[in-house]
Amino acid sequence: MITKPLFRKNYIIFASIVLVFIVVAISASWILTSFERDRMFMGPAAMNQTLLKAFDEDPFKAIVKLNDFSKKSGLEGHDLVDAQGISLLSGKKVLPRSLSADQLSQLQKESMISLGKQSFPAPPLVISKTNKDGVFLYSRIGPPGRKPPIGPFVTLLALITCVLISIGVALFYQFSKYRERSVEALAVLSALREGNLSARLPQKKFDELSPLIEAFNQMAGDLELMVDQLRKADTTRRQLLQDLAHDLRTPLTSLRTFLETLQISGQKLSEEKRQEVLSLCFSEVQYFGKLVEDLLFLAQITEPKYSLGTERIDLRDKVTEQLIVFKERSPHIRYDVVTRGNNFEIMGSSKLLDRLLRNAFENSSSFTKSKISVEISESENQISVSLLDDGPGFTAKALSEFGHKKASRVLIGDSEGQRISVGIGSVIMKEIAQLHSGTLSAENIYSDNLVVGAKVSVSFKKS
Repeated sequence: MITKPLFRKNYIIFASIVLVFIVVAISASWILTSFERDRMFMGPAAMNQTLLKAFDEDPFKAIVKLNDFSKKSGLEGHDLVDAQGISLLSGKKVLPRSLSADQLSQLQKESMISLGKQSFPAPPLVISKTNKDGVFLYSRIGPPGRKPPIGPFVTLLALITCVLISIGVALFYQFSKYRERSVEALAVLSALREGNLSARLPQKKFDELSPLIEAFNQMAGDLELMVDQLRKADTTRRQLLQDLAHDLRTPLTSLRTFLETLQISGQKLSEEKRQEVLSLCFSEVQYFGKLVEDLLFLAQITEPKYSLGTERIDLRDKVTEQLIVFKERSPHIRYDVVTRGNNFEIMGSSKLLDRLLRNAFENSSSFTKSKISVEISESENQISVSLLDDGPGFTAKALSEFGHKKASRVLIGDSEGQRISVGIGSVIMKEIAQLHSGTLSAENIYSDNLVVGAKVSVSFKKS
C-alpha cells in the first residue's frame, strides 16, 4: 500500500540523493587510488627504459641510479644482461635461456620484448635494448607475491557504502513525512475524543497514505453517524415518553370523568344516556389499548439495535394478503389493482411490511367513499406501492403532519365510522419505510383544480 506510491512520488528525490553519493564515492575512490595509479604508470618497461636514458648515456652508470630510484619507490631492481642471458654486473646467469635470433630481431624493431605472460603471483620478464649493442636492460613488471591493486576494491566499497547511505537518507526523509502525518492523526484523534466528531485527516494529492487516510476518515464518518443516530434515538425515546404521558393522560381523564358520572348520577340517568356513557368508556378503552400498542411498537423499531431481517419478500403477494382482509372487512369498498412489472421482491422484514400495508389500507379505508385503487409498479431502480382513494383528500395541515405525530388527537372517518387518531399510524409507516431504505409520501389527487381524493405511496430500492 505504501512502497509503490512512495517511490513513484519521490523517485526524483531518491535518484538525486543516490547520484550525489555515487559522485562522492567515485571522487573518494579516485583520490584514495591516486598513489597506486602513480605506481601503475611507473611500472611499464618503457618507463624504465626512458629513466635509464635520462639518468646517463652510459647504461652501466645509469643502472646504478635506476636501481636506487626503484629501491626508493618500492619497485623491483633491474640488471644489464647480454644475449646469452648473463648479468654484465654480477656475471651470473639471469635468463633461463639465451635470446633467440627471432627475439633479437624483435628487439631491433620494438625496442623491448616480454619473456613471459603476466600471471599472479609470477610477474613477466621484460628485456629492453640500451644505447650499447649487445647490452640489454632486464626488468620485472612487479615483485613476486605482489598484492593485486586495491583501486577497484576501494571504488566498489565506496560505491556500496554511498548507495546504502543515500538510501538511508532518502528513507529518513520519507519517514519524516510519515511522522508529520502521525502528528496530524494524533491531533484528529484528540479532537474526536473531545467530542468534535467532524474532525478528519486532510487528504493530499498523490499521498502514499491516501488509502489508509480514506479508511480512517470513513471510520470517523461511520462513528459520527452512529453517535448521531444514538442521539436521535435518545431524543425520540424522550419524545415518546412525553407523548405517552400526554396521550395516556387524556383517555384516563375521560374514563375517570365517565365513571364518576356513572357513580354519582347513575340512578338519575336514563337507560339511553347510561348506554351512551358506557359506549364512550368502551371507545376510550379501545383507544387506550391501541395507543399503548402503537407507542410500544414504535419504541421497539426505533431502537438502534433493532434487527430488520433478511427475508426476500414479494410486495405483490403482501398487497394481495391485505386486500383479502380488507375486502372482507369493508365489503362496500371496491378495490382495483394495477400491476406494472414482473419483479417485486425486496429484502426486509415480512412482519414490518405487513404492518406498513395494514396501516396504509386502514388510512385509505377510513376516508374513501367507494373505491380504492392499488398500483404496484416496478422501475429500473425501485418498486412502489400506491393507494388512491376517492375521499375528501388531505388538508394542508394533515399533509404537513403526515409521517409526524399530531399535537392533539382528532376524530377521523365519516359520520358512521369515526375514530380517534393521534397520527401514530403514519409515523409507524414512515419508520418502517426508512428501515427498508424506502420513502413514504402523501398527496392530493386533483381534477379540474378540485381535490377528488388522496394518494399514499411507499417506494423501496430494488434488492
